[in-house]
Order: sequence, then C-alpha cells, then structure tokens
Amino acid sequence: MIKKKIMIVEDEGLIAADLDQQLTAMGYDVFAIAYSGEEAVEKARESYPDLILMDIVLAGKMDGIQAAEKIEKIADIPIVYLTAYSDEKTLGRAKISGHSGYVLKPVNKQQLLVTIEMALHQHGIELNLKENHTRIFKSLKGMIEAIAETVELRGPYTAGHHERIAKLATAISREMGLTDFQVEGIDLASRIYDIGMINIPYGILREGERLEGNELAIYQAYPETAFNILKKIECVWPLSYIVRQHRECFDGSGFPRGIKREDILIEARILAVAHTLEDLTSRNSFRNAIPINEALEEISSHSGTKYDPEAVAACLKLFREKGYKMEG
Repeated sequence: MIKKKIMIVEDEGLIAADLDQQLTAMGYDVFAIAYSGEEAVEKARESYPDLILMDIVLAGKMDGIQAAEKIEKIADIPIVYLTAYSDEKTLGRAKISGHSGYVLKPVNKQQLLVTIEMALHQHGIELNLKENHTRIFKSLKGMIEAIAETVELRGPYTAGHHERIAKLATAISREMGLTDFQVEGIDLASRIYDIGMINIPYGILREGERLEGNELAIYQAYPETAFNILKKIECVWPLSYIVRQHRECFDGSGFPRGIKREDILIEARILAVAHTLEDLTSRNSFRNAIPINEALEEISSHSGTKYDPEAVAACLKLFREKGYKMEG
C-alpha cells in the first residue's frame, strides 16, 4: 500500500521533530517539514503532498491560515490545522479558509490519527464527486454541441455561432465572479438556447427583426418551446429556465413572459448580453454585421433597460480593458 505523503508546517523544531516521529510511526511518509508559511507555500507548489499538517501560529509575515489560503489557490490539498488556541476568533478564521479539521496542542496521538484519516477520506470522496461531475458535464456538453450544430444548419447564423456565444458568456460570468457551477450552466445553455427554433418555418427565421403580427408571435414563442423541450431532461443545471429567460429584458419589456430584474436568472441576463453582441457582429440573413465598437455602444446604450447593468459593465471591461476578442 502506498504511503500518504504529509508535509508538516511547524516553526518550533522540537515539535516538528516529534510530529515527524509520530506520523512515521503511524505509517505516513513525512516527505517535508516547513518552518514558515512562505516556505510551506513554496514546498506545496513544488511537490503536492496528500495532506498538510499546518500550525496556525507561525513566525514570519504569514500565519498558517494565510498560508493555507494561498496553497488552496495552487492545488486541492486537504489541510489539518495545529493550534494551541481554541478561541472562537481563531477557529472562526480557520473555518472560513476551508480546512479539513484541526488538532489541539499538545497533540493527542489518537486524535491526530483520526483527524488525518477523516480528512484524507473526505478528500477522496470529494475528488470522486468532482470526477463524476466532470464526466457528466463533458457528456452533456458533447450532446448539446451536436444539437447546436444541427440548429445552426437551418438557422440564419454563421458556423460557430453557439461556440462564440458560449465563450463570451462564460468570460462575462467569470468577470462577474460567478461560481464554477454557474459558469458551466451558462456554457451549456449558450450552446442550446435556440433549440426552440426547430419548430419555426425557415421563412420566418430568415426575416428575423423584420417580423410583425402573427409571424412575430410565432418567433417569440421559441424560448418557451425550448423550455418545454429541455425541462424533460433531468439536469443539475437550470438549463431550461436559463433558455426560457434569455430574451427577457431587465426592464420587463422582453419575451416570452415579461419578467424583469432579479426575477430573471443571472445566467439568463448574461446570456442576453453575449447573444446580442454575437448577433450584432455576425452577418445573417436579415442584417449585415456591424463593427465590435458599434455593437458595444449599442449594448451600453441599453444598460439598465434591455440588459443587466452589471453584465454590460463586465462585457465592456473584457473588450475595452482586457483585450477580449470575438473569434471567427
């Protein structure tokens, strides 16, 4: 059986040596000892241990909690804290950092063993869940991409339309600080948002913004049609609702239901901005493409009316400050 690699972070040499002996006797591989938070971060970056035993109070500019926060940005490593302080303030800071448990000093061998084994076990479960989640996402994305290609063949769009929207929508989402889970949902919804158009006659699709009367009513029903299709799919992301709401407007003037502001999912509000920008900058059957700067001005002019102001601001920042470019 492969021994689990543990790194000890402890600035007192005698305590570090004692922990080394205890952990080795328990059957772990103590492959490194760090004596400061800064050293712990560097060693974690170099060698990725299976677990870190981290003293909270360390000499130097960085304490154990600060070091743990930096390590968490480098790699997914469970961290067990060592502390002589069990006050609410210290343990409260430790809890916020997402630790995998703590052991009080002076260290009780049995408590140390149980806490480490629990941390390793829990981390293993979390890794399996993440792997399963990734497989589900990739499988669903592949299916949706195939559907998107089919929709593009009969729609008024150029090739790669859904891919460009997905990339922009996810970039806006990350700029706004949405969770990875939300970003995944937006990615998927962006690729299948117009599946409801499969029921619309091609002649109506080609007319686009020039529609009126009954033909306009038929066209504006596509988000509801998409919702009715997608709601039958059991899915952890709210794809059907994102798709249903992506043509709603921030001020309530959109369709199909005329809802507004926070009643519209944030994912749908972001998709609305990404979809419009791609639409404006792409040539289609009813309008020539316009330059990106004009398209950004158009979206900016409707911030707070058609579009969520925060989504618009994030989009403008991507293009004007961070050099984002539409592909294709």
